[in-house]
Amino acid sequence: MLGTELVEALDNDLNSIVAVMSSDNVEEMMKLTGQGGAVTEKVGLPRLNINYDQETDDGHNLTRGDWKMFLDGQFIYAKEVKLRALLRTYEYSVWDSEANEGKGGFSCKSVQKTSFGGEFPDTQGGNKCGRLSRDEEEALDKDDARYLNSRAVVCNQVIYGRISGSFHTPDGTPVEVVDEPVIAYFKRSGFRPIADFIQSLTKQNKLMAQTNILLRTSRQKKGSVTFWTPLPTFDSTVAITDNDKELLGTFAETVKAHNENVMNGYREASKLMSDDSDIDLAADFKDANAA
Repeated sequence: MLGTELVEALDNDLNSIVAVMSSDNVEEMMKLTGQGGAVTEKVGLPRLNINYDQETDDGHNLTRGDWKMFLDGQFIYAKEVKLRALLRTYEYSVWDSEANEGKGGFSCKSVQKTSFGGEFPDTQGGNKCGRLSRDEEEALDKDDARYLNSRAVVCNQVIYGRISGSFHTPDGTPVEVVDEPVIAYFKRSGFRPIADFIQSLTKQNKLMAQTNILLRTSRQKKGSVTFWTPLPTFDSTVAITDNDKELLGTFAETVKAHNENVMNGYREASKLMSDDSDIDLAADFKDANAA
């Protein structure tokens, strides 16, 4: 189900999310906000990342593995934060480091959905930016272009929520953050820790929207590569407020806008591919007549 029908279905899902927040149906809230089901992926929101920089451009030392967020025109840092997830979606993407004159950029992005089921139309006119299933990958040679493209695709677990914590600027100035709206993308080695933690909440019949998650990081090493992964633990249970419900509505509109942009790209790319196919067909027909 692609095109207009899919957009309408996604919009209906997001509208249902906002409506169900006013009910006491825990199971339905889990399902609609992206918490339900076992895991078998810039709109003005502050974005939470793990810091990998050792210093700022003006020489301030930084700690690798700290949490990093851009807020009110500056980067701020913290060793641990509290995150409350109101909405979780999945998205596929491909990063091209050569795009934008070497600054990098996404060559492909898919729609965001609250479950893995079904199609994920993307800006290249395909599905999941070309990500194949494990069985499909194993059936291909490792130098096959389809295999290489699939390996480049990242599945993002996107968390929309609130963040609190004792941050500081690069020069050490304290910045206290309380219930700030935030977006965080957990992918690759960061995907599983968050997915497993949310799954543990689901098994306990606890809503992620009512759970403050204490987020630290864990240092990992694979060969010569050092990296950090999220380390989530339970902090506390909180009530869902009217402000949370309003914020969830804002998040839903954000996802709708993202999906509409992606579908515009999908439709344009599909049209170009269709035009190319028509040209190729006309050329084949001409060659056949010439023969």
